[in-house]
This record gives sequence, structure tokens and C-alpha cells, in this order.
Amino acid sequence: MSLRFRIATVIFILEAVMMTAVLWKTLGHAVESSGQQIKATEQAALDIVSNIGRVALLNEDFDRIQGYIEALTKNPNILKAMLVDERNIIVASSRFADLGETLPPLTNSGTYHWSTIELSNPAGRLGLLAVQFSDEARLRTYREALHRGVAIAAVGMALIAFFGVGFGYLLTLRLERLVHAAEQVSAGNYNVRTSLPGHDEIARVGTAFDNMTQVIAAERQALADANRELDQRVRHRTRELEEANREHKAFAYAISHDLRAPLRTLSGFSQALYEDYAEKLDDTAKDYLSRIRNGAQTMGELIEGLLKLSRISQVEINNEPLDLSALADELINELRNQEPQRDVAVAIQPAIQARGDRHLLRDALANLLGNAWKFTARLPRAQIRFGSEQHAGTTVYYVQDNGAGFNQAYADRLFTPFQRLHHAREFPGAGIGLSTVQRIIQRHDGAVWARSEEGRGATFYFTLHSPRPQGEHSTG
Repeated sequence: MSLRFRIATVIFILEAVMMTAVLWKTLGHAVESSGQQIKATEQAALDIVSNIGRVALLNEDFDRIQGYIEALTKNPNILKAMLVDERNIIVASSRFADLGETLPPLTNSGTYHWSTIELSNPAGRLGLLAVQFSDEARLRTYREALHRGVAIAAVGMALIAFFGVGFGYLLTLRLERLVHAAEQVSAGNYNVRTSLPGHDEIARVGTAFDNMTQVIAAERQALADANRELDQRVRHRTRELEEANREHKAFAYAISHDLRAPLRTLSGFSQALYEDYAEKLDDTAKDYLSRIRNGAQTMGELIEGLLKLSRISQVEINNEPLDLSALADELINELRNQEPQRDVAVAIQPAIQARGDRHLLRDALANLLGNAWKFTARLPRAQIRFGSEQHAGTTVYYVQDNGAGFNQAYADRLFTPFQRLHHAREFPGAGIGLSTVQRIIQRHDGAVWARSEEGRGATFYFTLHSPRPQGEHSTG
């Protein structure tokens, strides 16, 4: 249904409701007034005849009252009248055949009704006056009121419908110009204008529409220019990224081959020198050779860590359902097999489910659990926990220990490659593990952070496929 007909329909319904209410009230009042007049007339007739009937019953002068009773039926609204004594015997009636009979039951119908008056005096009941009135006058009044109301309603409804449709047409005429202009804009013509005259709301809408299309046309032109410039920048940036990627691969290749080769030579010849000429070397020379070998080994670990970071950035993520609890349990068993003499209480929350790359997340858990295992090595009763909790609708996973911990003020250095908060003599390592963890979590669109106090353990938190929850302000 078009807007003009909707407007006409709403106007029609509202006016129809109002007209119905007014007619109902007006005609109802007229019918009620007419009915009251008829009742008053009936009651007056009853009062007059009842007074005469009371005297007739007292004096047993039934011939006189018979004339009055018969005269009542000359009124077209009175169909029948009867006077009965205290024994309910009809002593006067508009029908001569009823005289002497017992008063029958008085029943009403849709076209007439009975009205009765008990006749009595201080000594007791004298009798009863019963008059049967016709309802034709009342029904005629109802019919006339109904016909009058229907006629008025029909004329009023026709006028309302006519003016409603006309008003809807006038109101929507300019709206159709807006619709046509909007269709032109949706088809790509941003030069169309409504140019609606006037200062009312529709004209203001048309002016706003014209201004909008003008702004859109200008912005589309600016956007087209920006897209061309952006396209050029993207092609330039793509070439730069391709060049950077080639350089990255060349760098990784150089690290993997060019740096490892001399390291292997250095480590191999220092080992041969130590084994073949150990009896000719004093303790200082042996110490120097040991330091050379340890340095070559550390350098090899650093190279391996850099290559691992590089591979994490290049590998394609394979998202699949994972049971992190099972992975953690597997990693803890490997750590126990490496150091069976250690007494470590490990609590792993069961059935922690997630989605992600199995191999990468296993490496991340291996680094976090390995750090917890390493930094609790000096405790007689080490404790490690792995679990998850909900923060602001986000699942947060954590690895907690009661080990050495660190100063929270320096936590921003934790995830920087080769940055360490403990000396290598205290806790060995290359300083690349947490950087690897951060890179893996970032590849899963998550976040990682930590909380700790020196000497009171540390807790590392991370999310997967969600940012850090609101309210979590820890560094990391």
C-alpha cells in the first residue's frame, strides 16, 4: 500500500471512530429521551386508570370502570387492559370475553410488554390493574435513529474518504519527487536534484537531500582520486614488501648456512684441539677452549631461536579444535622424564578446549611450562598450575608457578628477544622463548601478558582469537 493510501486510511479510521462515537452518543441520547417520554405517557395512563379502578373495586362498581378500560384500547399504543379483584378474577377488561376469568400469566414479547399496578388501601390488597402496551413506537424510534445514523455515517465516510485520499495525494506528491531522486542516486546519478519549493518539513528534507547528493558527488570524486593514489601506493608497497621478503629469506638462509658453517668449524676444531692436545695445554688454555665451545654453543642456540621466530612469522596457521589440557599434560610428562629427581606438584585443569595451530600452540605451552619448570628448580616443593578463567566474556589461559619471579617494573622487557631478567648463570637460556610465545599468540590474534613479584612466582596469561579483556592492565 502506497503512503498516500496509508495516510488516507489512517485519517479515515480516526474520523470514522470519532464519527461513530458522536453518532452513538447523539442518537443514543435521542432514543433514550424518546423512550423516557413513552414510559412517562404509559405511567400517566396507568396512574389515571388505577385511581378510578381503586374506587371501582371499593364500591364494586365494575360497569363504570369497564367503560374506562374499553376506552384505553382506542390508544394505538395500548393493546389490552384488565382489572382483577383480590381473588385474581377479571372484573373489567378491554375484551368482554375475559370477564369472570382468572388472570392468566402475563408474558412479554419483542413487540409488546405488560405494565401492572397493585391496587390497595389501608385495609389490604384490592386487586391489580394490568395494561399491555405496544412496543411499536419504541421500535419505530430505534429504526428511525438507526436509518438516520447510517445515512449520516455513509455521507460522512464518503466525504472523509474523498478528502483523505486528496490530502494523501497532495502530501505524497512531493515525496514522490524525493523517491524518484533517491532512485536516480541509487542508480549512480549523483547530479540529480529535487528542487522542492516551500519552507515546510518536506521542502527542508528535499534541500537536505540535494545538499547530501552534492557532498556525496564531491566525496566520490575525492575517493576516486584517493583510490588511484592508494592503488599506486599499494603497488609500490607491494614491491617493497616483496623485496623485504626476499631479503628476509636471504637473511634467514645466511643465518642458517653462512653463520652455522663457521660456528661448526669453530666448535669442531676447539673440540679437536681439546681432545688431541689436552696433555699439552695448561688449565688456563683448557678454560679458554671451554669458553670458546660454550660461546659457540650459545651462538648456535641464538641462531636457532632467530630461525624459529622467522619460521613462525611465515608458517600458515591451521586452526583446529585442541585439548590444551592434554598438550600440557604431555609436556609435563616430558619434563618429568628429563628430571625425574625433581619433586614438582603440577595441577592441570581438565578439558580446556581451544582452536588453533597444534604445533605452534604446543611450542608456546612448551616455553611457558618449561620456564615455570626452570624457575622453580631451586625450590624444595615446586608448584605449577595450568588453567583458564573468564574475564569480561573472554577466555583467559594462564600458567602459574611459585618460582623466582621477577620485578614487575621490568616486565616490558620480557617479550623482547635476547632480553633476560635473570643472569644466565642462575637460569640458563637464550632469551628467545617468550618472544616465540608472543609471536605465536599474535599469529592467533590473541594477547599475552604477565604478573609477578620477585621471589613469589609468576603468572603468564594469554588469549586466543580475542584481545586482552578490559581491566587487564598488566604489562606484556
